[in-house]
Amino acid sequence: MIAEEFDHFSHLIAAIVHLTHRLDGSFEQFKAKIQLVDGSYLHINEVYVSHELRKYAYYWVTPTGEVLQGWDNAPHHPEIASYPHHFHQQDHVYPSPVRTLEDVFKSLEDWFSNQQHLLEE
Repeated sequence: MIAEEFDHFSHLIAAIVHLTHRLDGSFEQFKAKIQLVDGSYLHINEVYVSHELRKYAYYWVTPTGEVLQGWDNAPHHPEIASYPHHFHQQDHVYPSPVRTLEDVFKSLEDWFSNQQHLLEE
């Protein structure tokens, strides 16, 4: 699960700061903090029940801990069109197409690619 994503997107990852895995019957949880190639961090929390992703929270933060963007499916924003899926950015909440860690890594990959393109101009 999470290891495959880390392998697939290893070009975005500078270091795995910590990774924990809990397994209790059909309940499984992964928590991780990874440092990205630009020095920022991605905090990951995934909860699976019977191998199905039920809860997730992915928070991309600066080296000083300021949230750049966070994606989660906590049911606390019923007004959002993609409820319970949403993302946080600059004290606002928006609908989100993100559902998995792969989706987050693809978003980060796009962001880093756009930044690199801007630097080359």
